[in-house]
Amino acid sequence: EKSREDLLDEKARKWQSLNSKRYGEKRKFGYQESTKKAEMPPEHVRKIIKDHGDLSSRKFRHDKRAWLGALKYIPHAVYKLIENMPMPWEQVRNVNTIYHTTGAITFCNAVPFCIEPVYMAQWGTMWITMRREKRDRRHFKRMRFPPFDDEEPPLDYGDNVLDVEPLEAIQMQLDEQEDAPIFDWFYDAKPLADTKQQVNGPTYRRWRLTLAQQAVLFRLSNQLISDLQDSNYFYLFDKKSFYTAKALNLSIPGGPKFEPLYRDIHADDDDWNEFNDIGKIIIRNQIRTEYRIAFPFMYNSRPRRVAIAPYHTPATTYIKTDDPDLPAFYYDPIVNPLPAYRNTTSSSEVCDEDDEADIAEFRLPDPVKPLLEDTPLFTDDTSNGIALYWAPRPFNLRSGNMRRMQDIPIVGTWFREHCPSNHPVKVRVSYQKLLKCWVLNNLHSRPPRSLKKKYLFKEFGKTKFFHVTELDWVEIGLQVCRQGYNML
Repeated sequence: EKSREDLLDEKARKWQSLNSKRYGEKRKFGYQESTKKAEMPPEHVRKIIKDHGDLSSRKFRHDKRAWLGALKYIPHAVYKLIENMPMPWEQVRNVNTIYHTTGAITFCNAVPFCIEPVYMAQWGTMWITMRREKRDRRHFKRMRFPPFDDEEPPLDYGDNVLDVEPLEAIQMQLDEQEDAPIFDWFYDAKPLADTKQQVNGPTYRRWRLTLAQQAVLFRLSNQLISDLQDSNYFYLFDKKSFYTAKALNLSIPGGPKFEPLYRDIHADDDDWNEFNDIGKIIIRNQIRTEYRIAFPFMYNSRPRRVAIAPYHTPATTYIKTDDPDLPAFYYDPIVNPLPAYRNTTSSSEVCDEDDEADIAEFRLPDPVKPLLEDTPLFTDDTSNGIALYWAPRPFNLRSGNMRRMQDIPIVGTWFREHCPSNHPVKVRVSYQKLLKCWVLNNLHSRPPRSLKKKYLFKEFGKTKFFHVTELDWVEIGLQVCRQGYNML
């Protein structure tokens, strides 16, 4: 018979095994790391890639299976590589990396979030500097694509690139007085990352900018932003008008052309025409395309799947000022064509001499003062505030969430405007093709289904087969090229 101590030991063992099953780490992929992995030095993956070479050595014959298994992840590796591509204003970009122990696959383990107005302004300055560079042609050189031939093995980073000094970043010289609100951090890798008042912290998810910062960013990105303020410019050239044109198988001048939505329209349909329909209006002359799209139910025999676009929006009288020295409120000759002096020659202005004398002598009592006499009409920030009020997104916001760099449309509004008629035919065709893709994407987009998020790299990182490090983006790119070359 068991003693009391033996029974207690057995009970303790059962209790321990039960709790280890309940609260222990679940095993996934056959192995689970209990603690966070230490970051490996870059030389580790560099040596693995160099030693494996083209896998012709016999000692790597067992690794070939892992390399072939990684083939299906190559598109994702290329996608993450393109997503994390360095911008022109960065000299070098170091990216968090996760790689297989055999060197079979390397992933960029980062999502490039950015502050939207800052990103737009950075590209606005790039536009100016690249135009100057194109004009002067000092550092301009055309690149040959593809950089590697199909049969040519990619370069080794350690032998060819590691010791080479990278080229200077393209950065516009900012003015210390005019651009003071953004002068210190504008070209940083993560702008404002250290300021708790303006960015939520190291996770880099939310931003808040001051009025002075937004005003400078808006001025720097002016090259990329449309000058159009009046939405009536887009009458019969907006999304709903294109939908209607597509449904009626018409083409707006300068707009996209589509395949017919309905193919059952026959001009010589004897069973149903204008002569045997009592409720039909017969219009003998040619109807303009614009009329048929603007009023689809009046000028079309059988309108189906049409969208009614707004006929008119209130006209805007805001005028964008180019001169920063102008006051916030002034008389602009475009909207104030009347001269500022009195015309005494017209009959309506003729007054009796006595009335004029009375008016000249009239004085208000001393205690009477104008309302808001002590309040200034405008301050130094008023004109900036008015400009930002009329600015397009994201410059009309003071705060917002970070977005991925590739999700921000920098020049997405350009092709939605009318293409100037003096442009060559190939440019006008490009406008039409871009418009067609835009309309089709909007028509066929569906709200996303709610899915349980699965993080591929987190699951990879938990296994013993993957390590993490930080590498230069160029090195990751060369490794992915080498891996794809070896797999094929």
